[in-house]
Amino acid sequence: MKVELILALPEGLEVTNIDVIDGVLTISAVSTHTSACCPLCSSLATRIHGHYTRTIADLPCAGQPVHLLVHVRKFFCEVTTCARKIFVERIAPFVEPWARVTTRLSESVQVIGLATGGMLGARVTDRLGIQTCPITILRRMMALPTEPVEPVVELGIDDFAFRRGRKFGSILVDMQSHNVIDPRRLIARPKPQKRG
Repeated sequence: MKVELILALPEGLEVTNIDVIDGVLTISAVSTHTSACCPLCSSLATRIHGHYTRTIADLPCAGQPVHLLVHVRKFFCEVTTCARKIFVERIAPFVEPWARVTTRLSESVQVIGLATGGMLGARVTDRLGIQTCPITILRRMMALPTEPVEPVVELGIDDFAFRRGRKFGSILVDMQSHNVIDPRRLIARPKPQKRG
């Protein structure tokens, strides 16, 4: 059985080497596509400009962190009217452009975050072999799309401290449904000044 099938890698990626470096399972792979589409004009490009290696974190294997070293190519866009002259081939939806983690790892961290929260989620991911921190878990949760906000009849405002005595925040809650209106819009305020 092919290694690519066991690792559930997308079509067009071929594994060239598997090694353990500093306790991290490192998998080297190359893209086998002969062409790529320009992200701006969607024209097919075949002329190669160069290569570079992307380091991407993936789901752990048997509790061991996994890093993918994906060797991708840069192509020339030959459409003269296109603003993008050189572009890197995409491996989406497996990895989004500019992302350092695979989509499946990001979704797993979101699920763990929704089930456990920040600090507890970091302990769970540490046991599973996922290298992350509470802030990253919260950031992944905040990246989830929110439902459109309906008119609010009863609004609750809760104040809290990000850091005790240093930085404070406010959160808006719909008191009828008990839902946070928009968790991404936490209002951060500096420490209140003493009057005197």
